[in-house]
Amino acid sequence: MKHSLTIALKNQSIAVERFLRVVRHRGFDLTHFQLNIDDGQYHVTMTVDSDKPIHLLTSQLNKLVDVKAITLQNLQQQAV
Repeated sequence: MKHSLTIALKNQSIAVERFLRVVRHRGFDLTHFQLNIDDGQYHVTMTVDSDKPIHLLTSQLNKLVDVKAITLQNLQQQAV
C-alpha cells in the first residue's frame, strides 16, 4: 500500500540522512521525495510503498530527535 508522509525536520543535512536510513532499514520503497526549506527547517514530502504496516515506519521516525512532526495520508492503490 502506498502512503504519503509530510515530515518537518531540523535544518541539518545529517537529519535527512538519518531519516532516509530509517526508511530504508524498515523496508519501505521510496517512490517520491521532495525537500523544501521553510522557516529554518526542512519539510519533506514523500511517498512510500510497502506491504508492511505504516506504523512500523512512523513509530521509528518519531523516535528521531531531528523529526519535529509527521503527517500521514493513505493513498489508494489503483488496480491496473
